[in-house]
Amino acid sequence: MIKTYKLTLFLILLVLVALPRFNWRELPHPLNKFVGIKPFDIEQYEIYVKYFRGEKKLADQLEGPFSYRPFVPFVASFLPFDPLTSINITNLIFVSIGLIFLIKFLIKLEFNDREITIGSLIFIFSFPLFYYTTSGYIDASLIGIMLISNYFLFTNRYFIFIMSFIIGILIKETILILLPVLIVYYLFNDEIKNRILKIIIPIIIYILLYGLIRNFAPQKETFVWVPSLEIIKDNLIRIKTYLTFLLTFGIPGLLSLVVAVHKVRKNIPSKIFYSLITGLIFSFLLWFYSLFAAYSDGRQLWTSYIFTIPLSAYLFRLNRKIKIK
Repeated sequence: MIKTYKLTLFLILLVLVALPRFNWRELPHPLNKFVGIKPFDIEQYEIYVKYFRGEKKLADQLEGPFSYRPFVPFVASFLPFDPLTSINITNLIFVSIGLIFLIKFLIKLEFNDREITIGSLIFIFSFPLFYYTTSGYIDASLIGIMLISNYFLFTNRYFIFIMSFIIGILIKETILILLPVLIVYYLFNDEIKNRILKIIIPIIIYILLYGLIRNFAPQKETFVWVPSLEIIKDNLIRIKTYLTFLLTFGIPGLLSLVVAVHKVRKNIPSKIFYSLITGLIFSFLLWFYSLFAAYSDGRQLWTSYIFTIPLSAYLFRLNRKIKIK
């Protein structure tokens, strides 16, 4: 169990790391040129907040896929601040709660205080947390709900997992990454009863709910992520594509690759190891697909931290006996 004062310190550090980019704040001159102007995505989320605050005429300005992500703008619409500030406060709340559940997950895996501290600090002092959390994107809220959902999945609290997963669908469609993780976890976990049914239910929920969102969300026209040569070309010639990938993959990604080939993997239960590796693989595949069909940057790979932080922590306890329930 981690001490309260240390958890408080971690949360304070998280906020401090995220604040320099609050509301797309400018960075020092050489770096700001690299960052560029506020993206269209963020402007769409701001409009969505206004829409939920009663400006229904703005529906004609909303576009997919941004309008398929209603939860964060909806929650932000209740806060007494301008839309961008409200979105970023919502992001901070979700990612902070997510950090708490990451720590709870590490405790569940029986890491000690030192190992939990290292894993938490790697999560906090990371490029994506600094760069994306309070810039106006909604990905920080996605990371938070994925950390929450992941914890309830691995602690076998199925109903709470489903509720969290539903919120995740409403935040952003890339919560989909948890489905293959769930499948692998249940297939390798002989203790779970009715495994097939528990696999099928969230798949059906995802298909039905996301279909409803697409059909009823305010939008000018429906959106589909269709690969195109123009998108591929733009992504491949942009230095930011590679730089944000490397900075986001970062230390936890590299350490996870070491775990995958190191003998320490033999001490990790199959239901844990293969589930976490599956999450890492599908996070990478999401980023890879973005090269062909979206604006590719580190946000698509940030989802890997849900899995790479726990994997990395196994390297920190090589010198003590491993016992996992």
